[in-house]
Amino acid sequence: MRIRELILRPFRNIAAIRLSFAADYALVFGPNGRGKSNILEAISYLSIGKSVRGAKDPQAVPHGEEFFDIQAICTDERHDHQLRIFYDKKEGKKAFVDANPLPRVSDLLGVFRTVHFSPEDVSLVLRFPAQRRRLLDILISQSSASYLRDLQRYNRVLTQRNHLLRAAKKSNRGPVERQVMEPWDVQLVELGAEIRKHRLEALEKINGPFTRYYDRFSPADEEVVITYQGAKESGLEALRTELKEALERRRDQEAQMGHTLSGPHRDDLKFTLNGESAEIYASEGQLKTVLISWKLAEARYMEEQTGRQPVLLLDDVFSELDPGRIGELLDIINEFEQVIATTPQDPDARQESTFEAIDLQK
Repeated sequence: MRIRELILRPFRNIAAIRLSFAADYALVFGPNGRGKSNILEAISYLSIGKSVRGAKDPQAVPHGEEFFDIQAICTDERHDHQLRIFYDKKEGKKAFVDANPLPRVSDLLGVFRTVHFSPEDVSLVLRFPAQRRRLLDILISQSSASYLRDLQRYNRVLTQRNHLLRAAKKSNRGPVERQVMEPWDVQLVELGAEIRKHRLEALEKINGPFTRYYDRFSPADEEVVITYQGAKESGLEALRTELKEALERRRDQEAQMGHTLSGPHRDDLKFTLNGESAEIYASEGQLKTVLISWKLAEARYMEEQTGRQPVLLLDDVFSELDPGRIGELLDIINEFEQVIATTPQDPDARQESTFEAIDLQK
């Protein structure tokens, strides 16, 4: 599904705006502070139902306002569809498809798929485990409704299990009685194993395109490898056994700490560059290239899983890239059906030949 029109009134620093994306490749440009990044964030809101930046909904409400409203006209091969997210500080958040309210905002996932790149993600994603897990969770949830359900159920079970552990720690009772903890352990093991299985399968499929894209941007002597840390097994039954044994092994330690120490909520993605940790040894340029390659590979994964390409949202993606990498990226962009990018500079000749320019100063 492609986006053809976006209407914001209001959202973050944008009081009201209506943008048309007549061409498949659009480059939104203008000075910093005009809302370029916020436009891409708003589009991604319609895709995942929340801020791709990880911000809370009230943070997207402009100062002095009580709500934000994001609407878009999107089209598939046959029909136009209206997508909308409306958030009110008092009434909360609601999502609509063709004016019909959805039971849950999360039901938007899979309706309109996007892949979002932002320069601020480079340090955030590549330096913090929680953000790396979030990379996988958003990616797989847009392609698999069952993964999203398992993840939501897992988080509810984890919350309840942690509540029991905190209560026991506060009362100095020692480990929670087994008969009390067992129902939550059983659910945590079952759901945790399913989540790990999905993540491992997704990573196996994304590794190939990720490596190919990174090789197109970088010297031949650079090798980047992604590994999943937290699960040594791969089969579902083996994953169940592994997690069950980990919970048993750390039962006393969990009682001391007051929270769950094993499970997919503690796992990580490890990026290594020529055998060394990328988050420690890679330059900023190398880290940005890693993340751009990952995002492009995300798009290929979604296409493989769903049969449809997502919309690429590339925020200030050309900054700090040398001319060779910019040229390679523009060649890659032409392989996708719709790309919306931003830049603070006026488009150069090569960009103008690829994109329809949208000037926010007008």
